[in-house]
Amino acid sequence: MPLLANSLRSLSAALVVAALLIATLVLGREILVPLALAVIACFILVPAVRWLEQYALPEWLAVSSVVVIVTGILLGASVALSSQLLSLAAELPAYRANVMDKAHAVVGSSAPPGVVSRAIDAVETYQEMLNRELKLGADSSAQEGKSETKVVVAQGSGSETWHGIQILAEPLAQTALTFLFTLFLLAQYRDLRDRVVRVFGTDNMTETTSAMSDAGERLSALFTGQVILNASFGIFVGCVLMIVGVPNAPLWGVVAFIMRFVPFIGVYVAAIPPVLLAAAVDPGWTKAICTLAVFVIGEPIMGQVLEPFFLGKRAGLSPFAMILAASFWTLVWGPIGLVLAAPLTLVVVVLGRYIPDLEFVSVLLGDEPPLSEQQEFYHRLLSGDAYAAVDQIDEAKEASSPEAVLDNLVFPALHFAVIDRRRGRFDAEAMKELEEAIGEVASECLPQVGADGAPVLIIPVRGIFDTLAARFAVGAINAHVPDAASGILSASGLTALSSIDLGHASAPKKLVFITVAGVAEKALTFLAKKGAEKFPESQISILDLTRPAGSISVASRGNNNPQAFNRLTDLMASVEPNAVSTAATSTIGSASSAAERGTALSGGY
Repeated sequence: MPLLANSLRSLSAALVVAALLIATLVLGREILVPLALAVIACFILVPAVRWLEQYALPEWLAVSSVVVIVTGILLGASVALSSQLLSLAAELPAYRANVMDKAHAVVGSSAPPGVVSRAIDAVETYQEMLNRELKLGADSSAQEGKSETKVVVAQGSGSETWHGIQILAEPLAQTALTFLFTLFLLAQYRDLRDRVVRVFGTDNMTETTSAMSDAGERLSALFTGQVILNASFGIFVGCVLMIVGVPNAPLWGVVAFIMRFVPFIGVYVAAIPPVLLAAAVDPGWTKAICTLAVFVIGEPIMGQVLEPFFLGKRAGLSPFAMILAASFWTLVWGPIGLVLAAPLTLVVVVLGRYIPDLEFVSVLLGDEPPLSEQQEFYHRLLSGDAYAAVDQIDEAKEASSPEAVLDNLVFPALHFAVIDRRRGRFDAEAMKELEEAIGEVASECLPQVGADGAPVLIIPVRGIFDTLAARFAVGAINAHVPDAASGILSASGLTALSSIDLGHASAPKKLVFITVAGVAEKALTFLAKKGAEKFPESQISILDLTRPAGSISVASRGNNNPQAFNRLTDLMASVEPNAVSTAATSTIGSASSAAERGTALSGGY
């Protein structure tokens, strides 16, 4: 079982690599989180640096200016927020009466009231006991010796100071590291970009440069758009809360702006403090309800209407990717991982578009359709879902003509079926089910099959799929010009050609050989020759739907040059409605008139 063994070894290697990467992310969190924040900040700030450099500023001055401006904005916002928080803390005791009244009102109207009532009584009892204990402790300590009092205070003061330093040390250190990383990344972003290109190899310079440019543009566009929209939402929240009368409304606007960067739950978490504060300030419930309505109504409008309209697909992530990314990065890096989930996953998705080994990540997490329209249509046929296939054709017809739908959707799907059959992927039962599904689609979408003696006769070149393609083509031509085409749908190739009884049917004005299976050019030439021998007065056409323009040519016969097409749309253009309306007096095109219309080329493309 060498194939199974190789698969198991590949899977084991992939799992080991994944485990090592996750362990590195967890153990290196103290360094990797500031580095990730710095990289994202660098992507956002590099356009500003380049803009300043365009005005003849030296690189160091442009970088310093951007860093100073951003640092000043952050410090100013921190000071403003600190003042708002201090003001809020000073005013909180004044709202205690309203909070207690609302708590008693809720308890009084609840059923059963005993649980909540006992909980509040217990909290008040513990609060009184704690106050008495603290008061007694203060009185007893005043009666003790001065030396002993000094020692106890010194120990308590030192431990509290050290505990406070420990609490602040980690965020301060990470902030400092983020600042340093950002400064050096901005100062040397060109050099670092060249080094990354060199690491991935100069042979892959085009792909590496494209990946970096794509990631940078997407991140810059994403964050720029999010900053504008979130700032607008924060201003809206602050203004409305100020009108409602909620204290410290600017503070809650800033909190809403910041928390909206946290996907899914950020805005609703930001709504909790102002709603509680509004309930504490107002003796009634009006302010609390209005405050809650601001977030409950404003966030869906922002997230479902304005954000898709202005941002579009800048993120490049599917909803499933957002949920999966938020869960993974929160598990690995905690709350900061929830904020970084979208940009970090976006970088991985962009890399998957340029690195073959990571393509599965781009397919699973990206927002691009997993299947093309042709592949989706073929998948529906394979599933036997003829109704969904018909719906897809009907939707496509709303934007284009029936013949264009066949060229762009149906015929490529038939070619996929030909390839799978040649690879032996169909057994007899699967082949029968596929034929039935395609037949149902053809009958539903293009039911006209024409009549004997029609001016245009379509003959499949080889096999069942060419026969099905001929059926679609006959229906499309007849939908364009009624009763203009018929087809030999019981056989293909020379067998179909020989089955035509000249004594019972008039000679067609145009004889078309159609194929989606693809055959050798010599075979097409031979069929054209035999068709010309049997119908000397007919215009011979070849519709090879498998080859691009210019790749086929059909040998000429005298002055009557066979026409070669690779799209049904071009063939349809050579079928004139007036010319085929009356078969007895009409002549379906000629090579010279088709050349004048630019729809066919003599002797090939």
